[in-house]
Amino acid sequence: MTLSRVKYGAAMAVAAMSVTMLAAAPATADDSDSWKRNCSDDTTYKAKVTDHVATTTKESDGDCAGHAWVRIKVQGKWGKWDDSNSTATKRSPIYKIEESEHKDCNCSSANVVTLEP
Repeated sequence: MTLSRVKYGAAMAVAAMSVTMLAAAPATADDSDSWKRNCSDDTTYKAKVTDHVATTTKESDGDCAGHAWVRIKVQGKWGKWDDSNSTATKRSPIYKIEESEHKDCNCSSANVVTLEP
């Protein structure tokens, strides 16, 4: 066997392993977290991010008046905050979300959670 055939065979083996590892990887990664905002009756907030969607959800337990807030970082830039009284959602249909930030009110005492998909 010539040296070039050995190199070709080794290169094909490496390529086959690379394809196998890529095929075994999950299609989308996600990260999530939850926390309680301290009010007279604590309210639970949940945050989740995938490659293209980030959400912050305010659960119906507790009595906190704060909204659910979320913003995302795409192509190195942070977007504007979005809020909702129940679930705030930000989408990036084309570019992958690099990070997301989630908070429980638009105030100086807000709990801010940062996630990566």
